[in-house]
Amino acid sequence: MSLRDCIERLEKAGDLVRIRREVDRRFELAAVAKKLDGGPAVIFENVRGASMPVILGTDGTKERVAQNLGVKPAQLSDCLSRGIGEPVPWKKVTDGPVRARRVQAPFEIDALLPVPHHYEKEPAPFITGGIVVARDPDSGVLNASYNRMQLKGGTRCGMYMLLRHLHQIYEKNLARGRPTEVAVVLGMDTAVRLAAAPGGANIPLELDEFAIAGGLRGRPLEMVNCETVDLLVPADAEIVLEGRLLPGVMEDEGPMAEFTGVYGNDAPKHVFEASGIMMRESPLYQDVLPFAAEHLLMLGLPYEGVLYRYVRAMVPGLHDVHITPGGCGKFVAVLSLTKRDDGDAKNAILGAFGAIRDIKIVIVVDPDIDIGNPREVEFALATRVQGDRDIILIPGAKGNDLDPIRDVYGYITKIGIDAT
Repeated sequence: MSLRDCIERLEKAGDLVRIRREVDRRFELAAVAKKLDGGPAVIFENVRGASMPVILGTDGTKERVAQNLGVKPAQLSDCLSRGIGEPVPWKKVTDGPVRARRVQAPFEIDALLPVPHHYEKEPAPFITGGIVVARDPDSGVLNASYNRMQLKGGTRCGMYMLLRHLHQIYEKNLARGRPTEVAVVLGMDTAVRLAAAPGGANIPLELDEFAIAGGLRGRPLEMVNCETVDLLVPADAEIVLEGRLLPGVMEDEGPMAEFTGVYGNDAPKHVFEASGIMMRESPLYQDVLPFAAEHLLMLGLPYEGVLYRYVRAMVPGLHDVHITPGGCGKFVAVLSLTKRDDGDAKNAILGAFGAIRDIKIVIVVDPDIDIGNPREVEFALATRVQGDRDIILIPGAKGNDLDPIRDVYGYITKIGIDAT
């Protein structure tokens, strides 16, 4: 189930290309990856000035994600739901491939890791595929999440934290007058990547994302000690960047090209300072190209598992859910439902809004509609919706902090549509 197992499978299936000519990590690598978006996974074997290859797109299609998890595409929502509902606790081991090479500060992150500079209006390269691991000081539970990291030179990065679990952990440590130790994991399989992704979903801080990954893998994840911080990380990771979030230190960060297809604002953000790096022999740097198919899938698929589990508990007639890529992988959900009562569709809409903060539009359709086919969903909207009866508006709601509409108005109006 490691990233390298995935690469081997994709290569045998003809679903991976290797680019052997030299590419510049400033814009050129991202431009080539954008041209290949929605196609095969890609390994850039010769990145100028870098000692390791860069890989993108191992989870670039729904079919590829399903193959990596060992299920059919139609089973993904149920698979992800079971990973959350039936977590498998990880186990600690004494050693693992990621501990093969170890480097302690001082060093230049940019010299050791081939972090691409993706888009022209970004002020610096960003680490986009790093899974940030921290420990809740109260419960001791490990938390895993994605947080963009802007390289600032040397061992420092700016880190953008939403008001979610990592920020709660940071605030708890800040109140104790101490830094927050974190480890940034790069180069993981699909199960771990998806388990770390459902930010904004109704998942409690006490639920360990690595146990969710174990549920998706079907066996415990093996975890090893870091070298310079008191944390555990997956033993089969490619690279782990260790360090601390500095208490009370804020520096300008951004703008960055967002999942919404626009640049976000620059503003003071928290600061990460690295203390060490662990890595495999001949490691691979795993990148995520912002606003590309893989990025939107990694946002949407974990939400589908949460949504399916949460709404089905309220409305047993739910068949399947789909977070649309056109909705930026976060904002638009389509639900397939067999109604037992006329109110079931509206209950499902309210349940979806309660399950995931970021969802702005929920469309409920009958099971004869293919929820993955935009044409069929539009047909349901065109022929089965009476506006004064079937549309729910919820103004003044909290949305995603990076939503450009929220930047303008300061709030979100959520929309539910009963297209049954």
